Amino acid sequence: MELLLLALLTRISQASSTTSLLGVWSDTDVCITLVWYIAAVQYRGMVRVISVHHFTRQDVAGLEHSGGRGVTRGKGDILLVGGEHSVDIRNLKSGGILQGSFPTVDLVHQLVYCETGAFVVTLETKPARHGGDHRYVRVYLHWDQDNTNQPMRARIAGRVTPSSQSGVTNLEMVEIPLRTPAEFIACCQSTGNIAVACGITVTVFKFCQKTHDISKMKFIDFEELIELDMSFIVKEVALSEDLIGCVSESEAHIFQITINSQLLKGNSKEKDSKSQEKRSKSRSKSKTRSASRSPGRSVDSLSSASRLRDRRLKKEESLVSVRDSDDYVDLGELMWVPTLSYGRKRPTDDQRFLLFPSLVGAAQCGPVAEPGEIIGPVSSARCSSVRLKLLSGSSTQKLPANVFEAVTLIHRRADHNNDPDIPFSNLKLMAVYDSEPGKKEGTASTPRRLSHPLLPSGSPQKVGASIFLTTPHVGQLYHVTLFEDPYKNSVVRGGVFSYTAPVYSVELEPSLLHALTLTGLETYTLRPHPHIVVSHLPEDLNMIVPPHWEETVCLVGLRPFLNVETLTLTDSCLALIAANNEGGDKSHTVYSLHLPSAASLYKEMVRVGRSHRSASPSTYLHLLLEAHLVLTTALHHEIPQVQEAEEDLYSLLQDSSALLGDYYAQCDTEAEWKQATQYYQVSSLSPDAVIERLDLQCPGLVAVISALLLHPNTPVLTSAQANCVLEMFEKAAPDKVSTIILKSSCLVDYKKDKVLGIIKQELSKTAEPRPTDVLALALVFLDRGSSEQVSTVLASLRAYQLVVVLLQHSRLLLITEDGATRLSPLVQVLAEHKKEVFTEVFVSLIGEGTLSLNAFVDAFVAVYPIVSCGPECNTHSLWLRDFLEKFFLEYAHNSEITGQRDRYDRAITVLVSLYLASLVGAFGDKSKEDPNWSDQRAALKELYAPRPTFLGLLPPFSNDHSFPEAQTSEPEDGGSPEEKAGVEAEEEERNLSASLLHLVVLQSLLSSDLPSVEDRTNVLKFVTANPTALGAQSLRVLCLESSQQLDYILQEFPHALLQYGKDMYESPLEWEELVLKLITHKSSLPESDPAYQVYSDILNGHSRLEQDDDEAIYKPDLSFDVLGELVVSAPFDVFMRIIPGSRHEELRGHIRQCHSAALAVHLRTSLMTYAHNVLAQMTK
Repeated sequence: MELLLLALLTRISQASSTTSLLGVWSDTDVCITLVWYIAAVQYRGMVRVISVHHFTRQDVAGLEHSGGRGVTRGKGDILLVGGEHSVDIRNLKSGGILQGSFPTVDLVHQLVYCETGAFVVTLETKPARHGGDHRYVRVYLHWDQDNTNQPMRARIAGRVTPSSQSGVTNLEMVEIPLRTPAEFIACCQSTGNIAVACGITVTVFKFCQKTHDISKMKFIDFEELIELDMSFIVKEVALSEDLIGCVSESEAHIFQITINSQLLKGNSKEKDSKSQEKRSKSRSKSKTRSASRSPGRSVDSLSSASRLRDRRLKKEESLVSVRDSDDYVDLGELMWVPTLSYGRKRPTDDQRFLLFPSLVGAAQCGPVAEPGEIIGPVSSARCSSVRLKLLSGSSTQKLPANVFEAVTLIHRRADHNNDPDIPFSNLKLMAVYDSEPGKKEGTASTPRRLSHPLLPSGSPQKVGASIFLTTPHVGQLYHVTLFEDPYKNSVVRGGVFSYTAPVYSVELEPSLLHALTLTGLETYTLRPHPHIVVSHLPEDLNMIVPPHWEETVCLVGLRPFLNVETLTLTDSCLALIAANNEGGDKSHTVYSLHLPSAASLYKEMVRVGRSHRSASPSTYLHLLLEAHLVLTTALHHEIPQVQEAEEDLYSLLQDSSALLGDYYAQCDTEAEWKQATQYYQVSSLSPDAVIERLDLQCPGLVAVISALLLHPNTPVLTSAQANCVLEMFEKAAPDKVSTIILKSSCLVDYKKDKVLGIIKQELSKTAEPRPTDVLALALVFLDRGSSEQVSTVLASLRAYQLVVVLLQHSRLLLITEDGATRLSPLVQVLAEHKKEVFTEVFVSLIGEGTLSLNAFVDAFVAVYPIVSCGPECNTHSLWLRDFLEKFFLEYAHNSEITGQRDRYDRAITVLVSLYLASLVGAFGDKSKEDPNWSDQRAALKELYAPRPTFLGLLPPFSNDHSFPEAQTSEPEDGGSPEEKAGVEAEEEERNLSASLLHLVVLQSLLSSDLPSVEDRTNVLKFVTANPTALGAQSLRVLCLESSQQLDYILQEFPHALLQYGKDMYESPLEWEELVLKLITHKSSLPESDPAYQVYSDILNGHSRLEQDDDEAIYKPDLSFDVLGELVVSAPFDVFMRIIPGSRHEELRGHIRQCHSAALAVHLRTSLMTYAHNVLAQMTK
């Protein structure tokens, strides 16, 4: 209220000294301003009255003929005015002079121009003989050509083709065939389709371009496409591709025509379901007849027996139907979203919102429906049914008629008794297209469905629409964002407009709304579509651009006009046609108000806002935001500039962002400081430029500058800019200097001595130094070239403190130059003086996934070149090997790390090479330098994976250096291998040489899944080139395929076959290949060959002569042979499958032993089962 009174008094006080663009402020204007004030009092909180000069010029022209019956815009600034059996063509850019006309068949009642096809659609009336009138819908083609002394050619759409001799420049009339009188016509500007309202029916005629059969000449035609039956009499209709709006006096319905995918799938299965239904009915009839024939049973008794079951099933089905209904909401599955503001995209996975205004401010709760209002998307059957009929006469029909569905977006119904603010009128549908498709990820866009007859092909992607609807006193603006699934569409309210007087007509610019009311022309600011709001923000900036829809819109102008009948908007003019009732003849006047450019409107809004900056800061902010949206909208719509010399819109947008950043930086909350930072980022101002705009006492100065310096997209500052920033921090927040030095990537060239002085002064203030100050001090010393002082500075921190602070500032660890990443100088100091800290930091980074192991290896090698083969391996190679072993000691068994081979394969290749080099003496024995070295290396024998036990039976462990767990040969004293392992384990580990320790770790690595095929191939090449290398045979075995492994061990180390099978086979059936190859190989040897007895002992064991049933037979010794192992472990049927049939007689002793073992197991199982049953009976 106070702001309105202030605007009124200010405007009156300036009346004597201020001249507007259109004339001096008059007494009439003062009276009109009083009307503003009274109306604003009545609709308090809905309108903010601010006078902004928004028209640059006004032209006045008289109409020679009676006008006002059907007026529309043409191409550019052409105005089409319907007269007596003609339509006048006037150019508003030239003052509204008459440029020509074209005849019409009857009196024009309504005019609509369509850009697609450049045709004019008319609703014409003709008096009927018996009272009333006839109404026709006609399309005029080539109306803008010179048709003087040329006949008008006429035809009926879809039924009569043009004459083959007709010229393309002749005026042509195409009559749209109708079954009932038309009430209203509308046209889609992108497709050229025409919508005709006839009572409760709306018929859509498709725009077609056809080719004449004879002359092959292209011509325009229209075909009936879709017929919609509404639940009310349609007075107005609007059409935008697949969006349709219908309005009556008390009801409005805006919906989307979609193709229901479920219905489309179900349509193909309809015949199958009907046939199944018939078969089920026949089966039920046969069951009923059989039940009636059964003794003692009747149909009634049969049905009563199943009545309870049917009732229970119906109850369950009803619960399922309730859960599947659109109204059912499971609170347990909802996700709490505290705010849903204007300009922020709605999450695509949310189906609906539950609004709790008492918990969250209503202004942040999205579209709150008013009484009688439904905001979708919902099925049209829930609010106002729409019957769709795809007309069979359409040549473009490719889909069944029953797959189309009307999805309601907005539905409003007014109560005649309780809501006298009717009728609804001035329905507008404005499509919003993606100006830069693919620029932003996550932009809601509807994939072009080519099969949809209402959607165009080859046009920009439609991402939504803005919908306007008004009553005599209040206008409503809605914004719809479209998604592929129509039931995920987002509908938000874009603004509420309360007029000062009853409204007649409304026109919408991209940024302004013009309303023709009883008292004159009112102009309001307009909220653009959310997609437009965010379309020109940087890709990495997700910000909310207010004002919100519930904030007041601005009434930026009101001009008095009398007897105005129509209001029409062209590209750059607003035309008002007023009737002159004085005198006998009724004449008309055309007022052409020239619209300002977006740049001039922006500057005027900013000028007016600055005049209110001290008196009303909220008004200043509101106008800044409105001006910002004017530029954003103009950039999205690519509105051409009026003058070539005008400033670039994008530069003005940057200036606007800077002004908004200045305002929010002066506020007191962190949320507003964050907004200031975001606006400064849009403005592209450097941090030093922002400092120059703000005072040192500005509340948000430090927070805003810190955020700008820490943003990764901020460019590197020059020396002068960096020193300016540091001087500000020295005065305002010296404790932030260390953080800025460590985290900012744009501070490179600055005064090192000044920073050292600031940090040292901060260190002197505390008894225990802050880790950030110490690290920043070390970094400055490095930049100065004093690397010898860095280790001294870092020594003032404990190891864990240094690890924590380095992980917090991990960007300091690596640098990238010429596309190559390497260790930073700070890390090189750590690697040379604090290896534990170095290792702990990078192991943590790689384990967290921040850095890959391959990237670390590349960065390490870029600074410390290594030799990964031969005895020439250097100290750096040892550093890298120790680090990699430390990493795998913690993460070798972590599937999340080892499951991503592309992140560690290079490191494994380096490790394999280093281990192979250690076998030829690359690293040597370090036990003299470190007494614990041997114990530490021995502890890594199963670092990567457990080693197979059979490796202990291969050289070099099969001689004097056997692993205790690998000893399987029988000792001479008769003791078992396990006993010898327990006695000699400690002694054997102590006697392992340095090379054996390296071999053990390499065997562990090759036993895991970490090495690639290429790594194993490299190992095979190594052992082939170095056959005498330590452990060459075991390495070969580990790198061969499983079948090749078996053949190699069978040939070279047959005594390890039994242990190999135990290690490698999980089930007895897997032994079949080993047994078969062993038998075959033994059979291929002559009995005189000494190896024959070896393989025979391995297969059968040592046999001894025993007496069995008066028969002397040889029974096998089952202690160490392969078959003896299977006799004990394999079931009898599996054992019989493993033994070849031709060898059953030869291996009869083993078969008997296995059969006896199976019987013993069966007897034991039976006894245990019987005992359990007896115990169970006793406990009852």
